[in-house]
Amino acid sequence: MLTLPQMAGGVEKLLARLPGPIRHPVEREWQPIASLFLHRRFPRLLVIGEPGAATEHWARTLLRLPAGDNEPPQGYWQTCHGRGTLAVAIVECEAEARAALAQARPDLFLYLAARETPEFARLRGDTPAIFGEAPRETILAAIGQALPLDARLEFGRASGDPAVQWEIAAQLTRSCVAVSAAIGAQPIPLADFPILTSLQGLLVAGIVTASGREWSAKLVRDFLAALGANLGVAVLLREGARAAVKLLPGFGNAISGAVAGAGTYAVGRAASAYFMEGRPMAEVRRRFRWSRKKRPPELPG
Repeated sequence: MLTLPQMAGGVEKLLARLPGPIRHPVEREWQPIASLFLHRRFPRLLVIGEPGAATEHWARTLLRLPAGDNEPPQGYWQTCHGRGTLAVAIVECEAEARAALAQARPDLFLYLAARETPEFARLRGDTPAIFGEAPRETILAAIGQALPLDARLEFGRASGDPAVQWEIAAQLTRSCVAVSAAIGAQPIPLADFPILTSLQGLLVAGIVTASGREWSAKLVRDFLAALGANLGVAVLLREGARAAVKLLPGFGNAISGAVAGAGTYAVGRAASAYFMEGRPMAEVRRRFRWSRKKRPPELPG
């Protein structure tokens, strides 16, 4: 079965075939997508509390760590598998924190308390810190923002928090829109369609994954078919925009890029509404038709 990294790798191979002057700006926009998919990994969180403060119970409730689907601890670190995977070390003093740090470097420090002591600050260095005296949704959103890109997708699945998952979907949509617009602005009629359609398929697969569901190629194909985002419509829109090159010298390519970006933006918004909000397909289809006529906020101008 095709995996998400394999799907992303296929898009990357298509991008590598672009001519050099076109490929280089597109590759810059591709890097966040590569981090999310090709380099995807689970996050490592070092949870710090105080002796007798029920730190483990707080951490398990906050992060919704599964009780019975965990790998045997490796020292202070335990890998927990649920809808997503997290590696967590829970400590209650500086000596334990030092021991955990000697075993693995965390992506962030998660404090039960509202502040950290100077000793912990020296241990932490430039690793981000999140403090626990806030509502659960606020803490999870802060963790999602602080994590490296390659660990965010797995955290979104593991947390089950809609706001975290929506932010990942929005970030993925922004990156795919930027790649689509960069490709669409280039004078390579029809040759870019395999890239644009593959990129939009990857966008849908990523949003499905961020929502906590398991994606499949059939699920993506069926969604795009139900949406009406087919190649024939894309060709008409795309080549209509290319015709503007003859009528508006100097502006036609920009218009063509905007059309490509707007189509990808509409796909991302529709997939988010369907897989994350559970909106009915009839409503999602209407949103898609409306969104692809608009200039997405990610595009300049």
